[in-house]
Amino acid sequence: MEQYSRRFIEELAKHINPAILEFYNKKRNLMNFPADNVAELIDETLMEYLEGKTSREDLMPIINKIKKSRLQKRARWYKAYNNDIDNMNLDDPKHPLASFISLARSLRPDEYAKLYGDKELDDIIKDKKVAANKWKNDSGSLLIDFPGLYSFTNNSIYNSLKNDLIISAWKYIESELAGNIDSYLRMYPVDLVDKPLFSPSSFTLMMETASNNLLKEIITDDDGDELLEVTVDNGKLTPPKSMDTDDLKLVNAFISNINMQEFSKEKSVVVDLNTLGKEVVDYHVGKNVLNKISNSCRKLVEYNFSYEAEGSKIYFNLFDNIVIKEDAERPYAIAQFGEILSNAIIQKKLISITSASYDVLDNNLSKIICYAIKREQIANQETRVNEYSYTYFQKIVRFKLKNKKKNLQLIQESLQEFVDNHIAIEKFELKNGVFIITFLPLSDAEIEDLNSDNDKNDKGLLIDSFDI
Repeated sequence: MEQYSRRFIEELAKHINPAILEFYNKKRNLMNFPADNVAELIDETLMEYLEGKTSREDLMPIINKIKKSRLQKRARWYKAYNNDIDNMNLDDPKHPLASFISLARSLRPDEYAKLYGDKELDDIIKDKKVAANKWKNDSGSLLIDFPGLYSFTNNSIYNSLKNDLIISAWKYIESELAGNIDSYLRMYPVDLVDKPLFSPSSFTLMMETASNNLLKEIITDDDGDELLEVTVDNGKLTPPKSMDTDDLKLVNAFISNINMQEFSKEKSVVVDLNTLGKEVVDYHVGKNVLNKISNSCRKLVEYNFSYEAEGSKIYFNLFDNIVIKEDAERPYAIAQFGEILSNAIIQKKLISITSASYDVLDNNLSKIICYAIKREQIANQETRVNEYSYTYFQKIVRFKLKNKKKNLQLIQESLQEFVDNHIAIEKFELKNGVFIITFLPLSDAEIEDLNSDNDKNDKGLLIDSFDI
């Protein structure tokens, strides 16, 4: 059973209800909780409840079962608590308020008055029942806030804590990740990082007619060397638009919604259009957004590419076909992946950046080069410094203009955004047309995830999981 990414657990910890973590930190030693730290607590809880599953399809039945059981538990606790208070002798050590009653009776009159004023013990017990009723009627209240919690064993209290935690975790998974844990990462094939498939903003391609209904363009770098050949067969000879960051987001969305067991056989994924829309835009998914998705899907299928590698000409497309079913109860898309893309996914030759990091990048150029920057950060951990020419960036991103000076300025602005947001890059300088980049050290969570990936792939080197 696969464990969850350390980076996911690290990010999730930032979104757990602080009252849950505060309770854990206060009671951990007193109650001998098994988990030694918050990361261990989260990992144990996720594995116990979610069993390594990640897709919304797999998680929803589990979460619904947890919620149903939780409602039953709350009702059962409340009923037993009231019943015991009403019927048990105050001197009974099993009374739910036994420890409180014992403490109240042991206080000197002045100490008692300081805590409870002129209230009789019976009045205070009535207040406890009122508090329990308030807890029961508040659907958002935590199990660890139950007034009778401390009449339970330490193990029961620990399990209640984990139940609260999984509900809090799901709120984040559902609201920020559309119920799909895998969308915590934005993934991209390593073999395509050095191919200028996407541009920061869409522009009309300068294509020539190659044959009937076929348009062709050859992309070259600053030295005139061929980087990529693009052909489009769209049934008409109108030059199409370049693929931009929204198209790239759609590729990410299709990858992150894959069910690996099914994908290894079918090489396809089914994703509902609302989920795709939320990956592309942050606001409500309306008709305009769905039209945008439809246009993007068309581009992802129509565009074909080829490049030279080791004396061979390699031809590929990102998707063989994408079918959009708009007349279904929940409109969805079925994407059939092309060979290079599907092989990269199955062989796990992917580079990833967390969605949390990706989402803070406003610059569209940054959203394209982030995979290359992350790859370089990993590859240069020993020295943490390397040099990158202008042509290096031309291999990664499709620039609208051929103006080198303006494009260097765009690259500088993008790299500065990485620095400002503490993503991958510590600092950089442009010297004689070459970027000298100093990378940040990888976090402990990143190193743990990388080594875990290597173990799964039976490889010994940190970098091998990215096939660099």
